[in-house]
Amino acid sequence: MNISEIVKNNPEYSKRFEYYHGLGYGEKASEILSVLTYGNRELRELIRDLGEDRIIERLYGWLTEQNGENPEEAVRHYMMQKRRQEWEEKQKNRPKPGLGETIASAIGGVFAQKTAGKAKHLSRGLSRSVKNEVMDDGVLYEDVDVEEGCAAPEEDFNNLFGAPAMMASAMAAPMAGAAAGSMMGAGAMPAMKELQEATATDSYEKIEEKDAKSPLTAPTSTFRMTTNTASMGVVLNQIREGRHVDISQVRIEELLNFFTYDYKAPKEETFRIDTELVKSADDKGLLYIHVGAKEEQKEKQNIILLLDVSGSMGSQRVVTQETIATVVSKLKKGDTFSLVTYSDRDETVYSGFEIKGEGDKEDLMGRLLAIVIDGCTYGSAGIETAYKIGAENYKEDGNNQVILITDGDLNFGITQNDGLEKLIEEKKKSNLFLSVIGTGLYNYKDDKLEVLSKHGNGTYCVVNQLSDVEESVNRRYISLTNIIAKDVKAQVEFNPAHVKSYRLLGYENRALSHEDFKNDKVISEPYGSGGQGVALYEIVRGNAAEVEELKYQKPQLTGSEELCTVKVRYKEPLGEKSIEISKVVGQECNGGENAKLARFLYCIGEKLRKSDKLSAEDDAFYNELKQSGKYKELPGNNGDVLKLLVDYIG
Repeated sequence: MNISEIVKNNPEYSKRFEYYHGLGYGEKASEILSVLTYGNRELRELIRDLGEDRIIERLYGWLTEQNGENPEEAVRHYMMQKRRQEWEEKQKNRPKPGLGETIASAIGGVFAQKTAGKAKHLSRGLSRSVKNEVMDDGVLYEDVDVEEGCAAPEEDFNNLFGAPAMMASAMAAPMAGAAAGSMMGAGAMPAMKELQEATATDSYEKIEEKDAKSPLTAPTSTFRMTTNTASMGVVLNQIREGRHVDISQVRIEELLNFFTYDYKAPKEETFRIDTELVKSADDKGLLYIHVGAKEEQKEKQNIILLLDVSGSMGSQRVVTQETIATVVSKLKKGDTFSLVTYSDRDETVYSGFEIKGEGDKEDLMGRLLAIVIDGCTYGSAGIETAYKIGAENYKEDGNNQVILITDGDLNFGITQNDGLEKLIEEKKKSNLFLSVIGTGLYNYKDDKLEVLSKHGNGTYCVVNQLSDVEESVNRRYISLTNIIAKDVKAQVEFNPAHVKSYRLLGYENRALSHEDFKNDKVISEPYGSGGQGVALYEIVRGNAAEVEELKYQKPQLTGSEELCTVKVRYKEPLGEKSIEISKVVGQECNGGENAKLARFLYCIGEKLRKSDKLSAEDDAFYNELKQSGKYKELPGNNGDVLKLLVDYIG
């Protein structure tokens, strides 16, 4: 088998190879990681047979000795041959099974466990432990114990039961396909996608859009500032998969944060506030606020990767492997790396592994290939273990970061949002930070992951294909892992002499009371190194006192010509007392390309939500940029993603 030629001739393999090689992995490692993906039992067993040191090199040598053009098929074929040989050896001294003994069989890819007097079907959503293998009708099967209650995608079924299941499914496919065709007709595939979407168990926090407020009755607008981009990752995945985008999936502030603006990070101060004021109609305008953090890279890293390997993660193996490879590639000599996996139980793969050279990173990735996906999601146990290991390897003045990769489907242990909040609130006292990388379809629990990241003093992004990994993990790695401030809050005070009304666009679920701004007991969200958070206000210019009809009092205004004051409060990563900075905004319109990009993104967000909040002026602005194609010229080289969104909206 010529692996290099196989990679070269397969577009998907080639794309992965270029990415892995670009991260700094050698050619052999990049090729192996491109053609083999962690998660199945056959690969784990092959690695054990070959030897668990220098795994990449051993796998490369083994594959070159095999025939065919499909490396994963070669692994499966090897294991089928091995199991057949083992079974034949057992049969030499094994009596014929009696009626009372368990025999596993398969018809049409659906397994049944036959016992005297009863049968139990093994289908989607079952975890099991293998006891032994038996042969039935010339096909090798596994005799299993069954535990019900764990959901797994249908395509992951073969990962749970190994190569025999693949073989049985293949044998039954023609019959099953013919039956499906006669029953469902030509529209079977679209109907299946519609069924999957209809039965999806995704969960998101509900969003309720807010109306405009008067600065006389509500002089300040206070909210949790964020750098999160997760909502944009969810929206992109919905569009790519041809799924409906729901209002609860569209957090406008996270769409704004995802894109790149023409902005330079501060050099000296921790934060800088930049503003632009844009006139959108005769008496209307948009206020663009950008809160950016300085770039700061700590010398030492203590990275604890917490990996969900439950059955529901099976469909995300490729993108998860790319994500892990990206994190591992960022490690330097002297850094420590730990890997904890969790499904029915947690397992420590590495604890405090110290990087001594570039070859160590390839060894880590080789060990990853031996991990199997299977079982329920006991996430809280994994969190406990990850924090324990993180504390044991804690680096003073270093970057101590837990990174959780999951779809959020915690169905065992602590599963409710309030319980997870209490768990993380307790764990963060250890001064470790928790960032979340979400991935998955149809069973994605965004609301749980928001709770974990917010209360764990970490950031939250979503990845579902390689381009997401490049943007949210590779390019923004130091922002994801290097937290430089926590509990970041923003407050804008509007001058009623010059602002009749205002509306914060987005941040519906991040609103705080006026008093919360200076209350250090009220938590907010963190900022990573070089992080950026964007807020956008729709304002109506004029004197608010002229439209208020108060019976018992009249407002007394100061006569100030300022439009508003923007304030930001934050704490140092290990501090408990907040620091405040502020910036005064005048009345002069100074809007530039950054405000134009933010406005265009706001219009996209409202259209995705199918909202009635979009003004006629904003709608006309959006249509002009769309029809002229000028939106592709907006800052940040964001044209391809913007086009995807614009085409989806239609």
